[in-house]
Amino acid sequence: MVQSSVKILFYNENADSIVASAGRISTTKGSANEIYKKSLERNEIENINLIQKILASGHTSVLEHVFLNLAFDNVSVFVEQFMIEFRLASFTVKSRRYVDFGNMGFVMPEFSKYGERADGMKEIYQRHMKYLFQEYNDLLDKGIPKEDARFVLPYSFRSNFYCTVNARELIKIVNEMVWGRGKEYPEIVSLGKSLIEQCKKKIPFLNLHEGHNPKKIYDISLMERKKAVDLKENEGEPVVLLNATEHPEETICKAVMLTEGYADWQSAEVKDSDTQKAILKSVLLNSRKRELEQVNFTILFQHISLAGVTHLVRHRMQSIIVPKYYNICEFDKYIVPESIVNAGMKEKYERVFRESHKVAEQLREEGLECSDQIYLLLSGLTVPVMTTMNANELFTFLRLRSCNRAQWEIAHYAKALLKILRKQYPVLFSLYGPTCYVTGKCPEGKMSCGQMKEVKASFAMDE
Repeated sequence: MVQSSVKILFYNENADSIVASAGRISTTKGSANEIYKKSLERNEIENINLIQKILASGHTSVLEHVFLNLAFDNVSVFVEQFMIEFRLASFTVKSRRYVDFGNMGFVMPEFSKYGERADGMKEIYQRHMKYLFQEYNDLLDKGIPKEDARFVLPYSFRSNFYCTVNARELIKIVNEMVWGRGKEYPEIVSLGKSLIEQCKKKIPFLNLHEGHNPKKIYDISLMERKKAVDLKENEGEPVVLLNATEHPEETICKAVMLTEGYADWQSAEVKDSDTQKAILKSVLLNSRKRELEQVNFTILFQHISLAGVTHLVRHRMQSIIVPKYYNICEFDKYIVPESIVNAGMKEKYERVFRESHKVAEQLREEGLECSDQIYLLLSGLTVPVMTTMNANELFTFLRLRSCNRAQWEIAHYAKALLKILRKQYPVLFSLYGPTCYVTGKCPEGKMSCGQMKEVKASFAMDE
């Protein structure tokens, strides 16, 4: 049976010397090169002893000078999404828009733990997985695009990706995998323990061990548990703006005045919309847009698919809340692509979700644990996701995701969000849109939609 795995492909040569040098530079005479040369001349044990002393005092930032390249092979897509949420790491994944996943296979829970029920549960699970992949392949054969057929794939399907991360962040990740929020999931725990064993051999000074993770993080026992989000007045809306910095345009303009060293920046009133727009345009042309980061927007994406969540979490500069899937997913709430409807395959597509619901209920009654139920969820099921982005990250998000080349679901959400933001804050967000609208140039090269003039016109606002 294929096993999920993770492998350290590469890490800094002379890692102990680099970290020890970082520890010595703040208290030692000499240049950076001279200190590094002396660290190289010392033996590894001496360097590691110094590193451990530094780490014991809480100065863990020295570990950020070591980076590792990791390869995750044949892991479930659930693992992929768990990892991508770590924002101080870099990821490159296998795209479900372009790659055929029909023969990638699926992760199997460890059924032996279910005792005498194991064989029966395993047979039901395997039969259903084969059915789902057959349906996926059938959709492809009938001309449905891969990015739409993927919605019937279960969250057990295997994927592959690369991750590059510094050693300090790796410690945090492993802690979460083995002892934190990943501890519920055997696959994630196994991968975390594999990283621990590899680090013991390659970078022993990391000293990965159980971190501080309280047994109970949240106490929601006094809260009334409701099945649906209590926002009925917005139920039909794909996006809801929950909160925002007051007077964002004026705040950004004042931040620009502070940047430029205006003594009266605090007392200045920048309320004229033409003046605001002129200043905001200059900020957007700047490579360093820190002024935009002074204002924040809290957004609720109400019904985004599990596949769509992957597109959303890839954006690094945000504070995102993704719910526990097995608590909130319902098999009667899912996305239906237009391509499925236009091909006359809606009934066939919906049957997949009904059958999946039956199997999930059957296995749940047999005692399937929540950590294994996650693999039965389909990529097309929808969940609410809350996030807070500053105006700089929103500029990036909307520039990339409102483009005609963006995946259609996330593009739908991006355009709906931009419409709301323009209505509430027209001065600022009239300047936001896809790259061609913002810069006048298309970055897609040969993959351009070829409709730049029309796209720019559709995003233009009346002055």
